[in-house]
Amino acid sequence: MMASGSAENSSIPTTGMRGGLGRSLLTAFLILAIVPLSAMSWFSTRRARHDIQDEVTAKLSAVAAMMDVQVQQWTDDHVATLAFLVDLPSVEWGVRYISGDGAGDEPYPETYSEHEARETLRYQLESVRTGAPAFRRLVLLDAAGNVLLAVGGGISPTIDELGALSRAQHEMLRFVALGSGTEAGLVVVEPIVDSEQELIGRLVGWISLADLIDGLQEASGLEGQGRVYLVNDDGVAFPQGVVASSTGIEGARIGQRMERLDVDYEGTPVIGAYRWLPRLGLVLVAEQPQETAFASTDTLTATVIGATLIVALITAIIAAVVTRQITRPVVQLTESALSIAKGDLTQQVPVRSRDEIGILAYVFNHMTAELKALYDDLEEKVQQRTTMLQKANYQIQRRALQMQASLEVGQAVTSILDPDQLLDQVVQVVKSRFVYSYAAVYTTNHDEETLQLRAAAGEPTYAANGDQISVDVPGPVGEALRKREAMVESHSVPIKVGPPRSQTYYEVALPLCLGERTLGVLDVQSGEEELDQDDVSVLKNVAHQITIALENARAYAVEREAVERLKELDRSKRRFLASMSHELRTPLTNIIGFSRLMLKGVEGPLTDQQEGDLEIIYQDSQHLLGLINDLLDISQIEAGLMELEFQDVDLAELIHSVMATASALVSDKEVTLRQDVEGDLPVVRADVARLRQVLVQLLANATKFTEAGTITVEAWRAEDEVRVSVSDTGVGIRPEDHERIFAQFEQGTIADDRRPEGAGLGLALSKEFVEMHGGEIWVESEPGQGSTFTFSLPLNSPN
Repeated sequence: MMASGSAENSSIPTTGMRGGLGRSLLTAFLILAIVPLSAMSWFSTRRARHDIQDEVTAKLSAVAAMMDVQVQQWTDDHVATLAFLVDLPSVEWGVRYISGDGAGDEPYPETYSEHEARETLRYQLESVRTGAPAFRRLVLLDAAGNVLLAVGGGISPTIDELGALSRAQHEMLRFVALGSGTEAGLVVVEPIVDSEQELIGRLVGWISLADLIDGLQEASGLEGQGRVYLVNDDGVAFPQGVVASSTGIEGARIGQRMERLDVDYEGTPVIGAYRWLPRLGLVLVAEQPQETAFASTDTLTATVIGATLIVALITAIIAAVVTRQITRPVVQLTESALSIAKGDLTQQVPVRSRDEIGILAYVFNHMTAELKALYDDLEEKVQQRTTMLQKANYQIQRRALQMQASLEVGQAVTSILDPDQLLDQVVQVVKSRFVYSYAAVYTTNHDEETLQLRAAAGEPTYAANGDQISVDVPGPVGEALRKREAMVESHSVPIKVGPPRSQTYYEVALPLCLGERTLGVLDVQSGEEELDQDDVSVLKNVAHQITIALENARAYAVEREAVERLKELDRSKRRFLASMSHELRTPLTNIIGFSRLMLKGVEGPLTDQQEGDLEIIYQDSQHLLGLINDLLDISQIEAGLMELEFQDVDLAELIHSVMATASALVSDKEVTLRQDVEGDLPVVRADVARLRQVLVQLLANATKFTEAGTITVEAWRAEDEVRVSVSDTGVGIRPEDHERIFAQFEQGTIADDRRPEGAGLGLALSKEFVEMHGGEIWVESEPGQGSTFTFSLPLNSPN
């Protein structure tokens, strides 16, 4: 091993070796200096920018909130001024006097002229304009909207605006343009009412917002750093008079409070706060240019970058000096290490310092002393590791065989239903694949006192195949059954061949448990090696599979027996129905015939009581005969003996004849029969008798559950089939009964959860007949809304 290592290492060059440690250290120093400084610079710049943004945003938000309050207060003050004026009695009396309604009333004397009344009102209006210069124009209107008096000028409202103002019934605020320029204003309308709250006129004031906007700009404290303006619904900014649109303005217009970075109407990046003034229909905007706000941040960024470059230069100089001091002893240490790598274990590295390099040299010297001992001990350790690896490979192969055996057992469990055959194959697989000397399966007998050996592979230990042993037998098998847990034991077995000696057998018994029951025991013995916990775990899985297989086999046998019994019961039922139906039809036919003759008077005159009794006998006999016929039809269908006679059928003619029959069913009810059949309905291939039986049954059901209303029969073509429906206005059917009513002997429920009369065979037979024609039948119904039964007949029905 030593020689081999020396030969390999002899190819390593030992002269002129200079690595890149110096460059790496220098690069590392620069990275450690520049990267943190750059990250800190970037973070501090971003943080300062974010703080400034938050500060400016908070300031603008406060300005916007303050301006919002000021605008609202300014508006309320001017509205209150007009409201105070219209509440003065002199205004009411003057309006009434000028408009000609109430001249001469108190407090004016009869000599009081219209000119004096007009001058009084003009004086009051001028007083309002003097006290509130923002009022550009005041107009006094009568109840009809005619102008009585106007003060102020420069504003000429359009006819549409004046008409809208003259129709205002309550206080109104409206944003307008006060002239052809860009000046913005508000129109305030205050109604004038008399003592009886009757409208006698209106006072309209045009208010300029110019002073308000100037006051907002001055009060905001933004001065040259920002501006405050208003934006109307059309997107026009005041006082600028330009179209302004931005994300903040649009968000404020839908009621959101916005503070964000945005772009103003000039395309300048700004920080803005935006508020919606719902009463005025305006957006209040407070903005400051980002360039002004972030000017101090840009200066800080330039300063930080310069400082970073200076620090990087100083770091590079220091790193070069330090790197040279570190790499020189490292190169010497590397050359000595290469000599050791070639096999010169006597090589010693001089220790010239007590720092990390000196410690490294000391470690190399210690390593040289240890290498000899390591090489001497290496062969022995390699042999030990090889032995352990072989053992591990053997265990892996053994586990693979066990898993394959478990898979084969699983395949047998799912493919073999005969218990004896299954158990024979299982024990053979366990013995051969697991390399065990013996495998057996015991099952408990019905008395639960004995075990029977059902299958075994290998030399028997306790019993031969088919023998029975007591559950109290000593040993692992009995204990596993009694304790319901795996039992592992080892015992000596004498070897009969050769000199007297014995062999140790390892045995594990696992109970076959299913819930609270124990079906048997799986017994496995090994004469070669000890059974470990992994072996027991795999065998537990096999035992579980055997348990499931035994239970499946038992369930399969029970199921087969049940199927045979059901088949026999079905055959008995059919024989019974056929026999009883035949036996009942003969006397019923006689009863029907004789009762019919007696009702016709053949046997002589009858009293009313006798005639009523005979009518009941006749009707009940007919009903009973119908039930017997239905039972016979169902028996024939189930036996596959029912055959249909297909022929061309005119559905319109068949429905007409059935409706004539159904009219007798509703003769004593307030029910109207209707039919709606398409004129060009095609001919279908069907059994006339069975088709007529389906229609009669559906009509009979409809009349049974309809006391008053309408029963309608419809027929129409739908693509490649013909559909027929019977609709009624009766009690309806619950949704949960829609499927059940088509089953044999099943019926829906009516009021009070009562079931209707009948055996529940009519709809079942109708479904069978329709499906034998290749069609379908279904119902659409809601309780109290009537029912619609529809069936389809394909136009290409089989012959």
